[in-house]
Amino acid sequence: MPSLRTFTIKLDRPGAVYQVGESVTGNIIVNTSEEKSVRGLYFIAKGAASVHWTESSSTTDNDGTVISTSDSYSASEHYFTIKGNVLGSSESDSRMEIKEGYHQYPFMFQLPSNIPSSLEHKHGYVRYTVKAVIDRPWKFDHECKIAFTVASVLDLNMHRHRCLGIHDEIRKNFCCCCFGLGSMNTSIRVPASGYVSGQIISASVNYKNASSEVGITKIELKLERVLKLHATTKTKTECFKIISSSYAGPFTPERVITLKIRVPPILPSHLPFCSIINLDYCLKVVFHFTGTHLKLQRRYPLLIGTIPLYCEPSAPAIQQMKAMPHPTEQPATSSTMSMPETPQPSTSTANSLDHGNSSANWNIPPPSYKECMLGAQNIRDDN
Repeated sequence: MPSLRTFTIKLDRPGAVYQVGESVTGNIIVNTSEEKSVRGLYFIAKGAASVHWTESSSTTDNDGTVISTSDSYSASEHYFTIKGNVLGSSESDSRMEIKEGYHQYPFMFQLPSNIPSSLEHKHGYVRYTVKAVIDRPWKFDHECKIAFTVASVLDLNMHRHRCLGIHDEIRKNFCCCCFGLGSMNTSIRVPASGYVSGQIISASVNYKNASSEVGITKIELKLERVLKLHATTKTKTECFKIISSSYAGPFTPERVITLKIRVPPILPSHLPFCSIINLDYCLKVVFHFTGTHLKLQRRYPLLIGTIPLYCEPSAPAIQQMKAMPHPTEQPATSSTMSMPETPQPSTSTANSLDHGNSSANWNIPPPSYKECMLGAQNIRDDN
C-alpha cells in the first residue's frame, strides 16, 4: 500500500482565474502514512504557448499510384519559469524528514505583466501550470500538477474608434436561369462594435423584399470566434460559432426585425504578447431564402474587452441631474454612465478579473480554465 496518501496543489482563489501581474498563492498538501526522507519539496510555475496540426494530401504518380503524404506544422514560445523551494533544497545533498500525517505547505509567486490570456484549442494553447515535486534521493520523484487561468485586460475606452457601431446597406438580386426574379434591399444596424461579457448585442435588420418569387425563411445573428494559428511555415485559420439567435417568421415584404444575443464569458480579443495565436471575434448576419438561392451572409469585426465603454451624459440629462434635489451628505453624482442595454454592476465579483469598472463588475463570471477547454486536454510534461 502506498505511503503517500495525498499529494496535491490547492490554489487559494476559487475558480483559479488571475489577472496579469497578480500574485498566485496556494498550498501544497501532503498526507503520508509514514515518515519520509526527502531532499526537498519545491514548485515550478510555467507559462507557454504551442500550436501543432497535421495536414494530409495525396498525389498520383505517372504510373497511376496514389501517394499519400502527411505534413506537420508546429511552433511554440515560452513566457516564464518560476521555481521556488518549499522545503530544503534539491541542489544540496542534505536530507530532511516529512513526518507522518497531514501537512500544508504555502507557496506564492507573481505573474509577469507581459503575458497573454489562457486559451485551449485542439490545435494549440496558451497554458499556465504549477507543478509540485517531492525530491527523493535515489528514487523516482513524486509530482503533481494543475493548470490555472490568466486573463488579460482590454479597456474598450482605449479603442473607441473601433467600437463606433455597424451600419451596412445591402442589395441582393435574385435570378434563375438568367431570368431576374426581383431584389431585396437590407439595412443592418448595430449601435456599437465593442462589448464585454454580459452585455447585449442588439442588431436591427430592416429589409424590403421586392421579389414575389423568392421568400425569406430565416434570419440569424451569430457571434463567432476566429483563431489564427501561426506555425513556422504556415498559418491555419479556424472559425467557431459561440452563440446565436434567429427569427424564423412570419416574413412580410417589408419589416424591421431586432435580434439580440448576450455575450457569454469569453476571453478578450487579440491575445497580446502571443505571436503564434491570434484571437478575434466577428458578428455574422445570415439570410436564408426559399428554393436553391444562396444565403446572404455578412461578417462584421467585433472587439471584445474586459472594461466596458462609458459615455458622457447628454446636455439635457446633465441639466436634469442638476435640478434634482440631493441630500446634504450624499456624494456628488458621477460624470459617467454605462451604455444602454448593459446589466447593472455586481460587487460580489469585483475581484474576479479586474479592479475598478471592468467586466468583473457585471453579473457574469470570468471564463475559467475548464470553460475555455475544447475537449479534454493533457497537461503532462513531454517526458
